[in-house]
Amino acid sequence: GHQFVMGRTIHEALERSLKGDNARYRYSFDMLGEGALTTKDAARYFQAYKDAIGAIGASLRSAGGAASVFAAPSISVKLSALHPRYEVGKRARVMAELVPMVLELAQHAKAQAIGFTIDAEESERLELSLDVIGSAFADKSLDGWEGYGLAVQAYQKRAPFVIDELAALARQVGRRMPMRLVKGAYWDSEIKKAQVEGYTGYPVFTRKVNTDVSYLACARRMFAATDALYPMFATHNAQTIAAIHAMANEGGTRRDYEYQRLHGMGEDLYAEVIGADRLGTPCRVYAPVGSHEDLLPYLVRRLLENGANSSFVNRITDARVRAGDLVADPVATVERNAIKPHPHIPQPRDLFR
Repeated sequence: GHQFVMGRTIHEALERSLKGDNARYRYSFDMLGEGALTTKDAARYFQAYKDAIGAIGASLRSAGGAASVFAAPSISVKLSALHPRYEVGKRARVMAELVPMVLELAQHAKAQAIGFTIDAEESERLELSLDVIGSAFADKSLDGWEGYGLAVQAYQKRAPFVIDELAALARQVGRRMPMRLVKGAYWDSEIKKAQVEGYTGYPVFTRKVNTDVSYLACARRMFAATDALYPMFATHNAQTIAAIHAMANEGGTRRDYEYQRLHGMGEDLYAEVIGADRLGTPCRVYAPVGSHEDLLPYLVRRLLENGANSSFVNRITDARVRAGDLVADPVATVERNAIKPHPHIPQPRDLFR
């Protein structure tokens, strides 16, 4: 548990984040726990987030503050933890009850001068999440603070359009929005759900390499909108890190951005990134906080995401995989694939044909 959890309490996690090599990183703290099943669950998670925001702010003040809200520590929030009926069929109720909760937490984060990032969840809730996030983001009480951000999943086919829509919203409101680009941690359940429901297609890419290309395309879109977005790239893939570094320095101008990694993973890789004598780009650690009993669902998602045969994290430890294959250009690989979707994953409606 100690390897994957930053601390059992937010105070323990904050203390650990300031020790030794940990102090070289920025942090985004995530209170472990899954979706709320009852109103009582939601109230408990809300209070846990609120208390954590206060503790992170106090720790930041005692450390002398941060150069900007982008350099400050942040909290990661799950919308499903804040409402027991966070689903499309209950949209009116969700908008009436969840938006004020999100806004209150964001106002608290603003008062503490820390960052506030809303995690991405299942694709069926994407539109609803954008409505909730956008509604709270546009509130005038948050003016003068650019810490309100969210995660976008590159494995979703709609990701580039989500980036465009959010950049347009940020410009309209007149505030930059931090955006964490992730590959996506619910792939198995997204595939299964589409098959069970008999969809005409999948909401996510079926080939891992297609997600890698989507990630780079999304990164380029984010860099093209740095007037509206602060780009944050969560990856453990060395090829992706190098491609983003090259993109960020195109045309001789260095763009402002950060990398992100999971606590307990990628230390050796990012030792080559964060040093002033290396790439000199900051990295933020996504740091889970909670009891080891709450760790299991999070851990299962990470094992599925990074334990797959096609994942960089898994392949780098495999002596049979050549270095050249490990850092192969995903765009070239996709161009060579005659069939773009995964040949062994039929469309949901063709599953039993």
